[in-house]
Amino acid sequence: MLRSVNLDYSMRILPVLIMALGGACVSLQGPINARLRTAVGSPVMSAAISFLSGGLILCFMATGAFGGTGTGWKGLQTAPSWAYLGGAMGITFVLGSVFSLPQVGSVVVICAAICGQMIASILIDTFGWFELPVVPLSSWRLSGILLLLVGVALVQKK
Repeated sequence: MLRSVNLDYSMRILPVLIMALGGACVSLQGPINARLRTAVGSPVMSAAISFLSGGLILCFMATGAFGGTGTGWKGLQTAPSWAYLGGAMGITFVLGSVFSLPQVGSVVVICAAICGQMIASILIDTFGWFELPVVPLSSWRLSGILLLLVGVALVQKK
């Protein structure tokens, strides 16, 4: 089981900063992959190249260069079947952004993706899916989701 989500404020700063950096990288990933699509003439090929480059970097990191190898291949035997679907979930974002970005632009793509992430995350937290601790749905959290939906509608105005 994963540890509790009750961290004090000072302990939350580093993960928030790391994810803000990750979010910036996701915003850069879309235009980069869209340009690659133009070069190779195929959204699927550009997505495959994107995953290949990331996969090669991850393989290097998995050698122990960045944080060790954990339990390694033996640990795979204990993972539930759904734990192997992370890469497949990433395909929807990469292909979706390659298809959508030229039509609607980067801001709309990222805002729509964030809305999808927030809705799925609220469900995951509320019901404790994927062996995560339950975080109850509150009016504040629901208000945040609604404001994001309004934001997606507003950023589509040119």
